[in-house]
Amino acid sequence: MSMRKKWLLSYGLTALAGTALHFVYDWWPNALTALLAPVNESVWEHLKLFYWPYLVSAWLLVRHQRDPWQAWGGHLAALPAMPLLVLGAYYALTAGFAVGADWVNIALYYLVLAAGFAIAWHIGSSAVAARLAHWLLLPVALLGLGLVLFTFDPPQLPVFTAP
Repeated sequence: MSMRKKWLLSYGLTALAGTALHFVYDWWPNALTALLAPVNESVWEHLKLFYWPYLVSAWLLVRHQRDPWQAWGGHLAALPAMPLLVLGAYYALTAGFAVGADWVNIALYYLVLAAGFAIAWHIGSSAVAARLAHWLLLPVALLGLGLVLFTFDPPQLPVFTAP
């Protein structure tokens, strides 16, 4: 299978995993599913739909690469980029244009996820990717830690509260 087909398949499976993950906590509410799936309808909780499925997908794409640091560079750039993209687009749409339909939010998820894969593809194929990987480990780890910690003790800010 060509690399392009692997990435397209990976995008499709990641999108399906994220979609299914949206409902996991409702189906099986416990501490483990709370760490992985949204526990409420806040924007912050929905970042888990990007983070965990993409992290697994990135690992599957990278695991047999010759230069894992270069391969990880693009993925580690995409992981913090996707939350920034979705937060910017979501708040621009809702606050700036009063657009908040569910179908728009769902489309936004798939578009931002595709943008994340595109970022990883382009950066991962560049010479700078290996150098980026080392610097991006910290923001990616902090994002994951924030997703875990703020599940149980979210700050009283709009991004952490359900609309």
